[in-house]
Amino acid sequence: MYPETNLIADCFLCTAQSGVADIRWHDRPLWLDPRAGAMIAGLGGLAPGYVLIASSGHQRSLRAATRVQGLDLVHFVSDALVYLEHRLGPLTFWEHGAPQDQASRRSACVEHAHLHVVPGSLALPEPVSYSSFPTIEAALKAELLDSDGYLLLGWSARQVMVGADPRVSQYYRREWARLVGRKDEWDYLVAENPRITATTMRLLAPDNDGL
Repeated sequence: MYPETNLIADCFLCTAQSGVADIRWHDRPLWLDPRAGAMIAGLGGLAPGYVLIASSGHQRSLRAATRVQGLDLVHFVSDALVYLEHRLGPLTFWEHGAPQDQASRRSACVEHAHLHVVPGSLALPEPVSYSSFPTIEAALKAELLDSDGYLLLGWSARQVMVGADPRVSQYYRREWARLVGRKDEWDYLVAENPRITATTMRLLAPDNDGL
């Protein structure tokens, strides 16, 4: 753990927000609010523009993090999505919310809350037994039982759904890979292409407004 924080030293989403000098180039935040969270380029993007929006605290899911961090996190996630839509157009976003039992099967593969965001309106399958919300803010704040984990899925200007976790590792990355005809490249480490990641960073760096 980093001194005087609740950040975990071997978590890349914690390291991205730690302020240390030796952050790997692809983990350097594109947007950082120490009170709320960070946005970084996502490894394994199947297209430029794939990013992760993470909570500042090391929590198992964004809904769990919201219960700890409150509106600072909710507003940060919402503002980041507005910025991304301005730069990239309509978006699809999802979260694999991890369960409390760290030994149980789950879709989440990283023990730090984060939202996946990709450009475009992807035809991803709806979660099973979902509750529907008008905004990401409402979905994060809603009083739902989520100790067994969950899937969150949403699109720009459309509903946000929170439903049951199918307990398939990187579930929506698998579906994304299937949609683009690269079904064997669902694992973010296998799919990683540094040129795509670098393009994402150039697209979204705050000082690149002319792109």
